[in-house]
Amino acid sequence: MIHSSNKPVANTARRRRTQGASFAELMLATLVVGSTLVASTASLARSTEVYHFFAEGPHEALMLAQEIHEAAVLLPWSAPEDSEPQYGDSVHTLWDLDETEYQPPRSAEYEVIVSHPTWEQVVVVRTVDAADPSIEVDADEFEGNYLVELEVTIFKDLNEVGVHTWWMTDPAETEG
Repeated sequence: MIHSSNKPVANTARRRRTQGASFAELMLATLVVGSTLVASTASLARSTEVYHFFAEGPHEALMLAQEIHEAAVLLPWSAPEDSEPQYGDSVHTLWDLDETEYQPPRSAEYEVIVSHPTWEQVVVVRTVDAADPSIEVDADEFEGNYLVELEVTIFKDLNEVGVHTWWMTDPAETEG
């Protein structure tokens, strides 16, 4: 008798295996898969909005300004008259960067940044009195201590997006 009472249970399990999943199980699986798709789509939409903010604003302007700064750090402060240009066709020294404009913008290696055709980098190199940086001085004639300021202004479609400045150090002074 014990053997015969187990027989209907075994038949039910065998029958269920051959019939597949129940309706409730299919609905639960559909709910889980649907929720996952909705959540991942919403996450992608939010990340696209965040990327757009960074790609069109001050963050992107900083990145373009840093390209010029990286190039400026590598430029010599003085060079012989017949030396080869170090950045583009006309920049031999840091001082040659003064009042240059790059549109489309340039990378630190002087490559055109083709993804930003309407952006522009405007560079100014100033020599200022170390005691009062609001006073611009001529480095060749000034007898006091001076600082060199690199300023890069970034424009997009003729609108200023950001102004970034760095204090520069003569590489000859840091070599030891």
